[in-house]
Amino acid sequence: MAKTAMVTGASGGIGLEFAERLAKEGYQVTLVARGEGKLKEIVARLGAGHRSIAADLSVAADTRRVADDVRATKYDLLVNNAGVGVYGWFADVPVEPTLAMMRLNMDSLVELSHTFLQGAKSGDALLNVASTLALLSFPGAATYCATKAFVTAFSEGLWFENKPRGVYVAALLPGVTKTNFHEASGGTADQTPPAAITQTSAQVVDVAMAALESRSSPTILTSFTNKAMVFFSTRIIPRKAMVNLMGGQSPVKRAPAQLKA
Repeated sequence: MAKTAMVTGASGGIGLEFAERLAKEGYQVTLVARGEGKLKEIVARLGAGHRSIAADLSVAADTRRVADDVRATKYDLLVNNAGVGVYGWFADVPVEPTLAMMRLNMDSLVELSHTFLQGAKSGDALLNVASTLALLSFPGAATYCATKAFVTAFSEGLWFENKPRGVYVAALLPGVTKTNFHEASGGTADQTPPAAITQTSAQVVDVAMAALESRSSPTILTSFTNKAMVFFSTRIIPRKAMVNLMGGQSPVKRAPAQLKA
């Protein structure tokens, strides 16, 4: 019997790369994202045995509907990739998009993780996609960083809790990744992160797939550059200096912009 996997946020970027890679590895993949039309196109391209669920995981009813599917299907692998960012000085941005981001990045991830782990068996795996920013601080994206810090700490705790069961849990912490994330924010060409620190979605998923095979760490940083940046920022320079440094690099100066992924 083929293994089964669910990937949320699967209509583009890292999520789509996961879906395509897992399909090639022989998994029957369920793709979850908001855009029904795009999902159907992807499923048709992947071929028989794959399916999709159109859902907005910032909406509680949609999250419950996806959780019901997780409960019924008992997937071998769940990749919680869906996420969104709201950029801007916190007090200048309307609070509702921020609250919606928190529901998506944390609440839905917790509910789906709980449902998955209740039915998980030895050999199964849960991968929660966080961000390198979980280990740093980024003024102009304060709440986004906080949600990803939550995902990381949450996943590390679950890793320990589920080791005796033979169920692997990990947080994946990509750095800057070449997706439509920057363009969706309304960012300009001169604000595009340098190519030297940018990975492709394929490179990120390469690291993730190797980690799923080795099952050795609860925290997966996806490149040497990311590891070096985190080491320097958290071990070498004082915390206050790190925050000042990151704030100086923030593309958000005055006009806040919503960033979606």
